[in-house]
Amino acid sequence: MKPRLLWVLLAGVVVYLNSLDNSFHYDDSHAIAENPHLRSLGNIPRFFTDPAAFSREPAMAMYRPVLLTSLALNYAVGEYRVLGYHLVNILVHSLAALLVGAVVREWFSSRWAGWWAGMLFALHPVHTQGVNYLSSRSELLCGLGVLAALYLAGRRRWQPLAWLAYALALLSKEAAVVLVPLLALQEARRPALQRDWKAHRPFWGITLAYLALITANGFLPRSLAQEVRPLGAQLCTQLKALVYYLQLMAMPVHLSVEHAFQVSPSPWSGAVLLSLLLVLSLLWCAWRSPRAQGSLGLGWFLAGLGLTFFTPLNALVNEHRLYLPFIGLLLVLPLQQRKLRWAGLGALVLLGLLSSERNRVWRDEYTLWGDAVARAPQMFRAQSNWGLALYGKGQVQEALGAFEKSLALNPRYGKTWSNLGSVYEDLGRSAEATRAYEQALALEPGLAGAHNNLGRLSLAQGDLDQAEAQLQQALALDPWYAQARVNLGLLRQQRGQLEAAAQEYETALRLDPTVAEALNNLGLLYLDQDRPDAARAILQRALQLKPEYQEARLNLELLELRAQGAPSARIYAQLVERYPQQASLWLALGRARAAEGDWQGAAAAGEEARRLSPGLRGVPVLLAGVYHQLGRLPEAVEACRQAIAQSPGEAALYNNLAAALAAAGRTDEALQATRQALELDPANARAAQNLRQLTQARGAP
Repeated sequence: MKPRLLWVLLAGVVVYLNSLDNSFHYDDSHAIAENPHLRSLGNIPRFFTDPAAFSREPAMAMYRPVLLTSLALNYAVGEYRVLGYHLVNILVHSLAALLVGAVVREWFSSRWAGWWAGMLFALHPVHTQGVNYLSSRSELLCGLGVLAALYLAGRRRWQPLAWLAYALALLSKEAAVVLVPLLALQEARRPALQRDWKAHRPFWGITLAYLALITANGFLPRSLAQEVRPLGAQLCTQLKALVYYLQLMAMPVHLSVEHAFQVSPSPWSGAVLLSLLLVLSLLWCAWRSPRAQGSLGLGWFLAGLGLTFFTPLNALVNEHRLYLPFIGLLLVLPLQQRKLRWAGLGALVLLGLLSSERNRVWRDEYTLWGDAVARAPQMFRAQSNWGLALYGKGQVQEALGAFEKSLALNPRYGKTWSNLGSVYEDLGRSAEATRAYEQALALEPGLAGAHNNLGRLSLAQGDLDQAEAQLQQALALDPWYAQARVNLGLLRQQRGQLEAAAQEYETALRLDPTVAEALNNLGLLYLDQDRPDAARAILQRALQLKPEYQEARLNLELLELRAQGAPSARIYAQLVERYPQQASLWLALGRARAAEGDWQGAAAAGEEARRLSPGLRGVPVLLAGVYHQLGRLPEAVEACRQAIAQSPGEAALYNNLAAALAAAGRTDEALQATRQALELDPANARAAQNLRQLTQARGAP
């Protein structure tokens, strides 16, 4: 290896050292962190036959077996520790930069041109998305394979390796077909008598074999059947994108995971017409230029974007799509002008600093989507993902605002409705949460997450039949959905089917060993079965898996305190001193005090629980009973109504409301509440008794 090119390799590594602990992002969740197929090296043969192995979600199937193999090896070495995943991405990018230098050095017969090209490729910030976004490893592997094939194709004794490199590139990402026009560009540079077009036949054969393979496994027909946008709108939009990409490469200061870029349905819009004029002028200049570099660079750039130009994708523009097209820009730069070396060195330093700073934006979902909405506040997907990041940080009100902005921009995005429903649940707005989940499913019936959320909400409201129907539908859509299994376990547990509940939790852990909630619930189930030692062991496992999991830590402490024989009220009083922000503990303390007849203490605890978590289920029921005992009847009635709003299908809550209304002398309203209880449960003995007593009190027949 040439010493100058070693500097390229080193630069590609050093500039990304501050990205090693950046988190998984966006599609990384279903493609990596939640993808069960990656957790066994025994699945590697399946990667080469089944596109569904690409993701936990069957609807996200793609055929990229080399990518999946590399991810499975990462998991085998370090499971979900992000360091290993980032190291591989950085190494692949650095090797690609090395090959860029080698290819340019050979094409222009200039060592310095190769060095400059490799350094610019390694350090340019437009590649930070490809390196930091771990799912974009497909782009890096594809680029590396294409560059290796291009470099080796001109060496006759190495041609079998070039064929292999191309095949591996195709099996990393379909964009590798760009090699065919790039080889044509390379061949066209040669003198007419030295051109050997027959040498390209193996590459054409590999391309045809690949197309036959992805047709047979269903990946190509399924991709072509997607109706993302009409072809006319696609061509107009991507014509604008060509100019936009040139701007990003020349001035990489407005990079974002979601660009403020809109569909252009008409060819007569000013932006489309100006873009067409600019592209035509560039083609004219390249054709008329005495330097072959201009036409070569523009040809490379257009060939690199050819696939995404004609194929509609959900994202209109993406920085990682520039990974190979970027080399076209390098080919037109005056890299052989030594008089520009000091300015060039300054540019390299600046680009490296910009890349390093951009790495910080990719630290986690909060920093990434916060940056995106700051740059593109009118993009609904950015607002939706920003809301999810805020929700993950516990900033519920801020998340509500972001989701509402997203829906104002695009009310037909089902995932936003589903996420909005979760926020409504946290705020205690159950009816609105239900409507949000139902709206999500009306727009996108295949959203397993919305079915799971609706099932969880129905479970909390006591509608077990509806909950089971929704959770089973979620699992039918996504058989690997571990959280739906956890919720189904809770349902079984509520029905007293403890063995079936344990089986659901164990299935969830087989699907995803990182689901600490399954371990926590299993521990509570063992407590219900009076198996404290088993409960202790399983809760300790949950904490080993997720040390910050406070609920499991609380349950473990609760177990230890119960083992000491202390009364429940004293136990929860100790726990709220240690964890004063845990609303569920205040609720439990209120219930324990109520059981002891300490109505004032129960009211204080319940009110603190309500202050900490206004929508916490169970708080209105507790306060309704306590207020009734204290004679605070208007407050008891209001608390009963709040409890009914949370769980409208429970006859017992209407009985409680009837009792509070009757005590307040509001007999007619009490009768109405009693009749509603009987409508829900005609065999309810308490409601029937209340009805007799109330009608007698009114003197009714």
